[in-house]
Amino acid sequence: MGAKAPAKVIVPRGGPPAGWSATPTPIRTPTTATATPASTVPAAGVTPPAGGLCPTSQLAVRSAGGEGAAGSTYENLVLTNIGTTSCAVRGFPGVSYLDAAGRQVGAAAVRSGPAGSTVRLAPGALATATLRTVHPGIQEGCTEPGQSTPVAALRIFPPANTTALRLTLPGVSACSSPTVQQLSVAAFTR
Repeated sequence: MGAKAPAKVIVPRGGPPAGWSATPTPIRTPTTATATPASTVPAAGVTPPAGGLCPTSQLAVRSAGGEGAAGSTYENLVLTNIGTTSCAVRGFPGVSYLDAAGRQVGAAAVRSGPAGSTVRLAPGALATATLRTVHPGIQEGCTEPGQSTPVAALRIFPPANTTALRLTLPGVSACSSPTVQQLSVAAFTR
């Protein structure tokens, strides 16, 4: 008989990596755009990532370059290494909308494109990931009044982290249904 096929890996659709606790935790409103803490505890038997990956505490997030196109907006989520040592990011952020109380609104972002390669970040260096947002009123399940709701922020889990950053969104609404896929995100690149 031939070699046994490798086990199939199931990748989550946004949010923290598979195997981590997905219990939502309220996020405090930050005083600056270098938001933090919404931490969760790793599930039993799961070891936090090692090898120089950037912890959330060493990162800040901002949005840049928003452009609209046929019912969607594309913007870059920019991570900056605010620490004093180099670190790395690889892969996709977990992204979802939050209401003013810190609860998730709608579906988390799906991953779009290849996982990419490791991006080394010296202190002050940047990595970007493109986020596509479909505007409310475009997709089935979000065309009627009452199917969208105001949101206060994006919750962004850097790759391999279970602590989120928060990016404030003034005056934005999103589809409230968890079955409407309104967010998609690419992997981080230089």
